[in-house]
Amino acid sequence: MYNKSLSGFVLVLLMVFVTAVACAKDQEPAKTAPAKQSSFEVWAVDQSSTGSYGTGGLIYIWDGSDISKNASEATPEIIDLAKAAVDAGCDAPKKPHMILSNHTTPKASHVVLANVGSGDTFFINIESRAIVGCVNTIGGFNGAGGTANAHASVASPDNSVAIVANIGAKGESGFLHKIHTDYTNDNYKLVETLSLDQFSSELGTSVTRPICHEFTEDSKFAYVTLAGGGLLVVNVGSSDGTTPMSVVKVYNKDTVPGIGCGVSRLPEGKIMTNGESGAKGGDDFLYTFDASKAADGVFPDPVQIELPGEDTHGAVTCTDQKGNLFAITSMRVSNDVNFVDLKTNTVVATKSMSASFSEDPKPDVADIVGNKMFIALRGAKPLTAIGALEFAGRTPGVAVLTINDDCNGFSWESKDLASMKDPIRLVDGIFPGQKITAADPHGLEVIFK
Repeated sequence: MYNKSLSGFVLVLLMVFVTAVACAKDQEPAKTAPAKQSSFEVWAVDQSSTGSYGTGGLIYIWDGSDISKNASEATPEIIDLAKAAVDAGCDAPKKPHMILSNHTTPKASHVVLANVGSGDTFFINIESRAIVGCVNTIGGFNGAGGTANAHASVASPDNSVAIVANIGAKGESGFLHKIHTDYTNDNYKLVETLSLDQFSSELGTSVTRPICHEFTEDSKFAYVTLAGGGLLVVNVGSSDGTTPMSVVKVYNKDTVPGIGCGVSRLPEGKIMTNGESGAKGGDDFLYTFDASKAADGVFPDPVQIELPGEDTHGAVTCTDQKGNLFAITSMRVSNDVNFVDLKTNTVVATKSMSASFSEDPKPDVADIVGNKMFIALRGAKPLTAIGALEFAGRTPGVAVLTINDDCNGFSWESKDLASMKDPIRLVDGIFPGQKITAADPHGLEVIFK
C-alpha cells in the first residue's frame, strides 16, 4: 500500500508539469528527482497467476505521458514474472503484491517487489527490467520464523537495507525481516528476523501482524502498521544485522484503531498512516505522527482524523496553489476519495469514483505526479484482502484522476482507465455462465526516467 516525501520533490514536479498542484505519494519512501527529468513511467502489478500451481504474475509499465493523455489507448510494456524469475534463477513468485522503488540518485535504480503468496522479495533493475536479486524469508534468519505472507518490502532512504513486513500465519503473529542491500553490485542478503508476538499484550491485541511500514528520513526508525490496530516504532539497527532491530515505542490499539495500511513521510519529520475498517465495516481514520524527535525517545500521540466511507487504502499528498498540504485517500470498499486538509486536520470533500464505465472500481494503491493521480483498480475476484467482494463487471486496471488545483476534487472519464484485463487468462465457475478475466491489480509505483 504503498511514501514520497515532499522535500525537493515538489519543486521538481512544478517545473516538470507546470501545474499549480505538486504532490507526493502513499507508501513509498522519499526520493529526489533532478530538475532535468521530464518523464516517468507507471508500474502496476497484476497479482493473478501466469504459471503453474498459482505462480507468476505480471508487471505493466506505461509511459507517463501516454497514460496521462489517454490511458485507454496507452500501450504498456508487460513483464511476465514467472518467466523473469526463471531467467534470473529465482523461484516463481505467488501473488506479487507491493512494488516500491529504492532511493539511489539521481533517480531510482531498482524496484522492490514483495510476493505475498511465496515469501519472496524481488529486486528488479528498472533499466533492464530484469530480476537481479531474490530473497526468500520463509523460516526467517537462522530459523527465527517467517511465513509466505511477505506483504510489503520497503527500501531505506540510505539504501542500506530493505525491511519485509511478514504478516504471519492465520491467527498467529508475524515478523519483520531485514535484508542488507547493495544495489551497485546486486548483492542482497537476509541478515535478521524480529518476531513480533512479544508485543501483543502491550498492544492489547491477541496477535501482532505487520502490514506496512516506512522509515524516518535518517533511516534509523521504521513506523510499522498492524492488522489488529496499534503501531510499532522500530529502531532499525545496523545494516549487517550485528545491531539488531528493537521496538522503542508501542502505540496500543486504542490509540491507533483500525487495520494499518499505507505509510508515508510528510514534511517536518511527520509520518502519515491509515487505519482502515477492511471489508467488515467500521470506522476509518488517517493518522499523523510527529517523528521528528524519535532519536530522543519522544513519541507523541498521533493526530487522528476520521474518514467518511469504508476501507481507506491508498493515500497521497497534494499541495494547492496557496501552498497548503492535503492528503487524498482512496476508500477501497465504498469507492470514495477523501480530501483532507492537513493544516486543520479536517475532511474538506468526499467524492465517489463510481461511474457508468466503472460501476464498482475498488480503488487500491495510489501514486501521484503533478495533478495526475494513478490508482490501481481491483479485479472481479480479488485474490487478497477483499476476496469476498466479487463482481463480474469490475474494471481491473489503472485509473488516472485529474486532481483539482485546490486539492478538493477530481475528474475522470472512460479514456482515463488503462485496462489490465487479460483476454487470454480467463476463469469460470465464479459467476454462472460467465468467463471473466483473472486480472487483479494491486501494487503501483511511479518511476522517474
